[in-house]
Amino acid sequence: MIEKRFVLKKEVRSYWRLIILRRLFRFGRWAHRLFNLKQARLYFKLVGHFFSWWEKGASKKIMINGLEAEIFGQSLDKARRLIFYLHGGAFVSGSSLTHRHLVLRLAKEAVASALVINYRLAPEFPFPAPLEDCFRAYRWLLEKEYQSARLAIAGDSAGGNLAVALTQKLIKEGYPLPACLILFSPWVDLSCSSPSYEERSRRDPMISRPLALERAKWYAGSKTLNNPEISPLFGDFTNFPPLLIFIGSEEVLYDEALALAQKAIAAGVEVQLLEWRGMFHVWPYFFPFLPEGREACRLAGDFLRLYLSKN
Repeated sequence: MIEKRFVLKKEVRSYWRLIILRRLFRFGRWAHRLFNLKQARLYFKLVGHFFSWWEKGASKKIMINGLEAEIFGQSLDKARRLIFYLHGGAFVSGSSLTHRHLVLRLAKEAVASALVINYRLAPEFPFPAPLEDCFRAYRWLLEKEYQSARLAIAGDSAGGNLAVALTQKLIKEGYPLPACLILFSPWVDLSCSSPSYEERSRRDPMISRPLALERAKWYAGSKTLNNPEISPLFGDFTNFPPLLIFIGSEEVLYDEALALAQKAIAAGVEVQLLEWRGMFHVWPYFFPFLPEGREACRLAGDFLRLYLSKN
């Protein structure tokens, strides 16, 4: 059993690659101000196409009660383990295409299949639409008699938010819970009020508070940003399944990841927090170029194999 404590701090090794990537990200963050939302979504799709060359695997597009989705690896009836992966993209972009390479890598490391849904995006479909789509897909898995003991929920950034919010909703409504959760750089406090937004503003090459607040308000719609269903950091963690949280030391989301771990530990949850020195937002996404990304995927796979039943 994993102890209820912070476990590991990892050191950066890819010094020069990291410098190059950070400069590219800083340029991208500046250029992002020139994009409208349609262009930003197209850019993310192109990035997904590019990265998909580095990880190949079987996939099948399906529909879940009108919701577009994609299964990676074996079909549900043959899958011994399943990762229900919720993609990031600040609630306004992303899809199974943008995260294909990362999901395939995680599935390979975990010896599992994976399901990714294209949940509705803000601002066209603000809260609660994305969370409702995640809930609908999870219920569909249960209706297909897929055992929750063989199921994990994972997500990055906004997808990490949805993973936590979905689990809180499952507990509240009495549904069977996943065996564990994996969160990459989870964005769980949409009020963007933690001190690390100021302390790490120059160190984080990807996220700024103004950009985060804009996206947060698009997602929240008429609701307040500290609503626990929108910012699940403020929700209840009683009876939560085991958590594995990845966070980079340079992220403006650093404080809320630590707060999430601390709050879950206080509720009696088994938590492993992996803090990676020198890393930026969702660095496992860039595993084709970063050994640290590949190692993070390997550790996530180890965690999944530990907790997911094969029976």
